[in-house]
Amino acid sequence: MRPLSLRFLRRHVVAATLVFSLVAPARSGAQDPAAATKPAAPSLPFNPATYVPQVILPLLHTPQVQAELGIEGAKLGQLEQLFATVDGDWWRARNLPPLKQRAATAKVEKTMKTWLTESLPREKLLRLADLERRAQGGRVLLREDVAEVVGLEPAQSEKLLAAARATESAAAALGKVFQSGGGPGDLEKAALLAARERELKLPGDLLSKEQQKRWRELAGAPFDTVTLDRIYPMAPELAPSATWINSKPLTLADLRGKVVILHFYAFECVNCQRNLPIYAEWQRKYADKGMVVIGIQSPETEAEQDAVKVIAAAKEAGIDYPVVFDGDSATWKAWGNTIWPTVYVIDQQGYLRVWWQGELNWQGAKGDEVISKAVEKLLGGTADQAPPPATQRQPGPATP
Repeated sequence: MRPLSLRFLRRHVVAATLVFSLVAPARSGAQDPAAATKPAAPSLPFNPATYVPQVILPLLHTPQVQAELGIEGAKLGQLEQLFATVDGDWWRARNLPPLKQRAATAKVEKTMKTWLTESLPREKLLRLADLERRAQGGRVLLREDVAEVVGLEPAQSEKLLAAARATESAAAALGKVFQSGGGPGDLEKAALLAARERELKLPGDLLSKEQQKRWRELAGAPFDTVTLDRIYPMAPELAPSATWINSKPLTLADLRGKVVILHFYAFECVNCQRNLPIYAEWQRKYADKGMVVIGIQSPETEAEQDAVKVIAAAKEAGIDYPVVFDGDSATWKAWGNTIWPTVYVIDQQGYLRVWWQGELNWQGAKGDEVISKAVEKLLGGTADQAPPPATQRQPGPATP
């Protein structure tokens, strides 16, 4: 199978802890999931800076941080226009190797910081710097500027870096298990849990009271970065297509105000076929409550490149919700997809909230429950309240 997107663990884990999604094998270049390519586990060099999470973009996407910085009215409109311009690059960067991902994210961050510098007063920029350090959790201590202010000794820095590397190594080992289809990975999960808990505990054990005081001061006034939810990009727009099934042509902009379940599939893909009844159930259950299901048929095989066959297959499968034929894979590429099937939840303001790669119920997985809970939360409240599942969190724990 193809590489699964690197995501951050539950909200209490150090923000930079990388793990692979707990999802089913799925088609990517081969009908048999087991026959697909298995990538090497991610690795990072022995460089403290590469372990410090990049949290500016997730923070700026949250309504809470926007309010904290006084971004509202016309300024908020300008910010959202900028999101529409740069979020696609940020989203697609998730599939790059770690160092290239950092570089691509840094490029988007630079664009955002230019706008912020031109748009916000100095005190708000300083507050954002506080929030960044707070959201980076314990790994902020690996920043050279922070280590200097806190007064870290070389031995302390070495222990903090070693703990970060141990967590990353444990996450990579778990990722290998998922990539290979080697089982639930219970031992690897336990090892990762132990590693991340050691890392979370280490600063409190390692730092003196004076050092901890300086660390707290760098985080500024209290602010809860742990429970921030809307931390992902705006969803990329659908590419134009001449072939829509069960609907006139739609855009995500047209669907603002509704929750959208967007699923990429290919009709000859067995993994995709097994998900279809679940999409139909969501359509039946939520369509009259403000939710829309849209299928994106992106081809891999020769038959899947034939619009006539795509239409026939959709009819045979009994699909009654909108489906767009992505014949040139333009939407697939815009979203940076890697595997069939992939399912996304988009909130009422057009932001990504949750996604699941592969079969929703592969070997006891609960992907359908993950998606359903996110949709129900969004439909039951405001769009900035629905938390993504625990494997999709980013802004990290506040400093002590």
